[in-house]
Amino acid sequence: MASSRFAIRYGAAFRTLVLGLLAVIGLFAFNAHYPSIIKLADLKVSDLRMYARPGRQPLGVVAIAAVDDKSIGELGRWPWPRSTMARLVEALRDYQVKVIGFDIFFSERDDADIQRGRIVQRLRLAGLNPAAIASSIGDANDLQFANAIRAQGATILGYPLASHQFNNLQSAQTNSSYVTDLRQPPPLEYGMVLKAPGAAPPILMANAYLPPIPVLLKSAKGSAYVDIDADKDGVMRAELTVVRFHDRYCIPLFLAIASAYRNNAPLSLGISSAGISGVTIGDEAIPVNEMGEMLVDFRGGDKSFPRYSVSDIVNHRIPRSDLAQKIVLIGVTGHGLGDRVVTPVGADYPAVKIHANAIDNVLQNTFIRRSETSAGEESVAAAILGIAITIAAATLSAVWSFVALLLLASGYFLYAQARLTLDGSLVGVVFPLGTVAITYGLLASFRYATEGREKRHLRHAFERYLHPDAVASVVDNPQGLRLGGERRHLAILFSDIVNFTARAERSDPEELVALLNTYTNAMTNLLFASRGVLDKLMGDGIMAFWGAPEAIENPARAAIDCALAMLGELAKLRASDPRFADLDIGIGVAAGDVIVGNFGGDQHFEYSVIGDTVNLASRLEGLTRRFGSHLIVSRKALAEAGAENYLVREIGLVRVKGKEELVPVVEVAGRTGGAVDPASCERYAAALNTLKRGASDDARAALSQLLAETPNDKLVGLYLEKLAAGGISAPGEVVFEFDTK
Repeated sequence: MASSRFAIRYGAAFRTLVLGLLAVIGLFAFNAHYPSIIKLADLKVSDLRMYARPGRQPLGVVAIAAVDDKSIGELGRWPWPRSTMARLVEALRDYQVKVIGFDIFFSERDDADIQRGRIVQRLRLAGLNPAAIASSIGDANDLQFANAIRAQGATILGYPLASHQFNNLQSAQTNSSYVTDLRQPPPLEYGMVLKAPGAAPPILMANAYLPPIPVLLKSAKGSAYVDIDADKDGVMRAELTVVRFHDRYCIPLFLAIASAYRNNAPLSLGISSAGISGVTIGDEAIPVNEMGEMLVDFRGGDKSFPRYSVSDIVNHRIPRSDLAQKIVLIGVTGHGLGDRVVTPVGADYPAVKIHANAIDNVLQNTFIRRSETSAGEESVAAAILGIAITIAAATLSAVWSFVALLLLASGYFLYAQARLTLDGSLVGVVFPLGTVAITYGLLASFRYATEGREKRHLRHAFERYLHPDAVASVVDNPQGLRLGGERRHLAILFSDIVNFTARAERSDPEELVALLNTYTNAMTNLLFASRGVLDKLMGDGIMAFWGAPEAIENPARAAIDCALAMLGELAKLRASDPRFADLDIGIGVAAGDVIVGNFGGDQHFEYSVIGDTVNLASRLEGLTRRFGSHLIVSRKALAEAGAENYLVREIGLVRVKGKEELVPVVEVAGRTGGAVDPASCERYAAALNTLKRGASDDARAALSQLLAETPNDKLVGLYLEKLAAGGISAPGEVVFEFDTK
């Protein structure tokens, strides 16, 4: 039996272990086949993780000159003439701004200049000389803007690239207004490119761009692209640090501005066989992934960087200290003007602020680091977590395996969050946490199904023996049930209907069955309510025990109380049902060590008890006829139950059939303080004490008086018979011997 239990226990653990390992392998296969699902989920979770942590404050050197609704209301309809843009640059020069960056495109001539050109052409045809024309027309707007840019000396213009692809220019779509040849001066590029020998990695490439008009391009410090690619979910999280165009490794606007602010710090690019291996500005490394993307650590929401209306700057309404020696990015922020995108910190976010955040990341040297190779770390973590929770689910209880799940999941999450907070490393959590959660869920469901099946089997086996609450206790804690049997200290009860055989011979079978059903139902309800176990129904007889499989505080007391309740219930049946008017029962209760467990074969078994105490309880029930008692209890059981709790009459020592040892027994008449009058029991006890002192004549007189008052008292009659026969010759216990049950 022990080997069978071992096989069942460890067989279930082995099946759980195998199922868990298969689940982990299946999740890895799913991730390999559908990697975009995990990546997309990780992007969303990473957003929550990044911006749930305390945010870093901006350095305070980047400001935004906003083309907003206020400026349009004061300066006129957008787009403004280049003369207005010239006034803006001149004002910023007056504020002593260190670097200006335009996130606005100037790829076409000013509308007013186009009209001016047509007027000049007509004046020339009219014969006016150039000096007269210039005097009457004035300087061109584009030229005014270019002169302002040149005078400022540190203005960088932005331009867009055509659709960029990985080493596949043929697939890139080109807008008709974009140009494929380089305009002079060409776009800004990396000063140094370190390329590993033989490296031909996939690098983003473009086949066309939209440069500023030549007069502006020649006046600016340089031009840089402003392109930002969105992730698959449409959210912009990263800046592109390099795009190849005409064999030039072009740089983005945010790096060009950061370099200019640091007094033209050199920019260098590293290329390996896997892709972009590194980007540096001066001596500072910028973490990028293999595609050259730098994750932007956004500095809070829409108000993280100071923003000033262009009209306030042009009209010098801003304190000089707010802009002096700072970087000013000029971009469109007005609603309805476009150039607003979706970011992790807002769904209607001005694109110019992404560049502002990226510049601040570089200047503070605070980055979020994530590489495509970090997926290896996540895979290792997922494998460890999946195997760990599998072992826990296979070897621990349901509660402790759930605790293990919480510890493993929270431990990894805290580790990943610590990496993000301490060194800016963004380690993915979706695949590892998904692996441990899904594996646990599958194994928990498997255990629930298998254990539920086992519990249903146990419940079915015990529901005819136990009260439903006791059945639940056994099912929830089956360790208390040893299928091979174990030694336990229990209380055993036998009850039987007096003269049932004679009643059965003279009764109609249907009526007899109906009476038995009513009687048995009433008695077993009391038995279950007292936490007892119904061992057998033997026609009119009942066998029950207390203390197994569910341990109770005092089995003997529970058994005696149940016996008294059965006698009380029978009295109620007599009063309410004529069929029970002459029905009587006898009950015997004993307590002691027995063997309790499941006995029988694999296909049929019974939960029962065997042992000398069982036989004694059965014999005590039979003695109730001999002594004319309703409830006879071994003195040992009474002592365990607490003799002070009951009204009893001592019977003495009995030698029952099949047992050589004399057993002290008592008759229990009721509970102390109950409905039974204690006077008769007290007079009986006084008579026995007189007898034990050797005063036989006095005892005979007291017992005779009791018998005269209650002529049907067999116990008193038996004592008088023994006195008359000389069976009590010396003080001590009275002994009764019976050859039959």
